[in-house]
Order: sequence, then structure tokens, then C-alpha cells
Amino acid sequence: MSGFETFQRQESISAASDVPAIGRVVVLAQDEGLIEAASKAIHKLRGPAPLILRSQAEVLGAVVSNLSGFVHMLLEDGDLPIEHSLVDALAEASPRAVISPLTSRAAISEDGEFLMGLLNGTRVVAHDALRASRNSRRLQAGLAGDSLLLRYQPIVDVRTRKLVMVEALARWRSEPVSLTPVNFVPAMEQMGLSRLLAAAVTRIAARDLSRLPGRMPIPVSVNLPVPEMEKLDVVSWLGQQLRRARLPRHRLLVELTETAPVKDRTRLARSLRRLNAAGHGVLLDDLLLDDPRQKLLRLPFAGIKLDRMLVQTLPHSARARQQVRALARRGLTLTAEGVSSPHLFRLLRNLGVARAQGFLVGRPLPVAALPAWNDRWRGSHLGVLS
Repeated sequence: MSGFETFQRQESISAASDVPAIGRVVVLAQDEGLIEAASKAIHKLRGPAPLILRSQAEVLGAVVSNLSGFVHMLLEDGDLPIEHSLVDALAEASPRAVISPLTSRAAISEDGEFLMGLLNGTRVVAHDALRASRNSRRLQAGLAGDSLLLRYQPIVDVRTRKLVMVEALARWRSEPVSLTPVNFVPAMEQMGLSRLLAAAVTRIAARDLSRLPGRMPIPVSVNLPVPEMEKLDVVSWLGQQLRRARLPRHRLLVELTETAPVKDRTRLARSLRRLNAAGHGVLLDDLLLDDPRQKLLRLPFAGIKLDRMLVQTLPHSARARQQVRALARRGLTLTAEGVSSPHLFRLLRNLGVARAQGFLVGRPLPVAALPAWNDRWRGSHLGVLS
């Protein structure tokens, strides 16, 4: 039995026991000294038995199974035979967890008191938890190099449950785990680097998707703010990023973000027509309840993404359900973000929403995990969502 399977069994056992002094801990390590030290420290703190992940296969299983809810990750400080993107994805699923890279020597130092201090929050490991630099030159160098990483969140058809596309989400390489967009995207937009960021995301996404197995010829969407979408050369520079990977234009969709307001609908309409003619569908992102941007829906968008806040209110708000039904009756392809429960998934189908995205379906994943996620999704969710 793998460490992850053992963890799943222990979840049901611990639910009936006393509340532990510390929460769940994940240990990514092969060093038996570190594993033993961690287990002893957690036992002394009256915590539940840790989840021990020794191999890439076990980490991949945890990622595609949406493991979350742990409060601490102990990460062996060394060269583990585990792809770093999988470690990032596992950590991202529990964003409040403390990540502590350490060696077995550090774990047993001070007769184990140092490690117990890490786990109960009285000690910290000094590591390079970078926030994106505010230096424009360094950010540009990072975009040209290997600092930008992508994760892909699956989007499925609500009726067939098949994977229909993925959304590319940017991450910034850091230690011990990568940073999410809130740490670097605003700084880039303030410095006028939106074009470079979008180009890098498009280039990496095209490369990644061109390497997927032939049975997964799925489209990918990338985020683009209004000022960049309205520029006359938007089609040409998107095409430049796709050509090297030989990814067809129709497999790249664009999501119009709301970071900047639409000041000229006529100009935006021209941009949408140019992108559509080139094969790029454009989605209106993050539509809210009573959203003033509904006046844009007469423009030639390929679809609309419903913001997670709107989606989460659907079970409780007749007004929200009415607005979504009205959008669906207009023939617009609707994608619901933030879908977190089977009940919500079934409600979307009744409202005429075509696609679902969210933690119920899958978290943002490294491209290497997409085939495994797809196999698991097809085999495990059909009965639950019927």
C-alpha cells in the first residue's frame, strides 16, 4: 500500500478521534533518518500520522487526487527524483501550509526540539521565499529565461464530462515552491510588461501542449488585458509564439481579463473580429452577478466565464440562477469557474451551463500530470456527477 493510500484510510480513522495538537503533515523524502525523525516529532505533538511520499508516482497520485488540507510540508533538502512542478502543485493545493526544506541532520538537531518547533510554529527554516522583484530588468530577464512556469486547470463538458480545454495559469519559480500571480503579475502590469508576460505564457503553453499525447489535442486559453488585445499587431505576435511549437491557431483561445476597463467598444469589437478571423476564440472572463460588462455581450465573444463568486451563489440565489439561464438562452457558451461540489455540477447542467472548471474537476496541474488526471477523471467521477 502506498503512502497516499495509507493517508486516505487514516482520514476516516482520525475523524472519530480527539482533535490533535497539530494538523496533517506531508513529508516528501527518501532519507529514512528524516522520515523517522518527522514521525517521532509528530507523535510527540499528538498529531495524526504523517503522509510520507517517497516517489514521483506517489506525489503524482496525491496531486491528481486533489490532496489538500495539510498544514505543513517537510521537504527533504536535496536532489529528490521528483519533478519540482509536482511539488509546487501539491503545495499550492494547501496554500496556507508552511513549507520547510530540511536535512535529516537538522531534523534531529537539539534532540528533535528544532523539528518540533517547526511543526508547532515556534521555529522557522531560513530559506529564500522570494517575492517577485520590482526591478523591471530582472523581471524581463526572468520572462526570457526559465523563471515563468505554467499550470493548467482542466475544463470539462458538463454533460459528457470530457476534457474540452485547459486554462494556462502563470507561476514564478522560487524556493522552496513557486509563487502565484498575486506576487508578480500586478508588478509586471505596472511596469508595462503585460505584452512580454502574455507572449511568454503563450510560448510556453504552445510548447507544452504540443508535447501532449495525440489523444489530448485540447485547446488552451491564456489571459490578455484589454490594452494588449486592442493593439493592431495582436494576431501577428500571438502567431509568432505558436509557430515554433507548430500549435494550430484554433487551439489557442484568449480570455479578456478585467484588470483594465473597456473604454472603446468599437475598438474592442475590431480586435475581436481580427482574432476570430485568425482562429482565436475570445472569452469574456470573470462575469459577476449584475455585471456592468453585460453590455459587451453583443460583441463576438466565443463564450463567457462565470466568476466563482457568481457560481457559488447559484444554489442560494434565484436572481443568480435567472441571470445564468438568460445568458444560456442567448446561445452563449458558458463556463463556470470555482465548481467545488457534485451538487453544483449538476445544477450547472440544469441551468444550461456548458462547461465546468474548479477544484471538483481538478486543480491547476503541471502539464506532466494532465494525462494521469484525465485517466482518473474519466474513471472515477461519472457516477458521482450523474
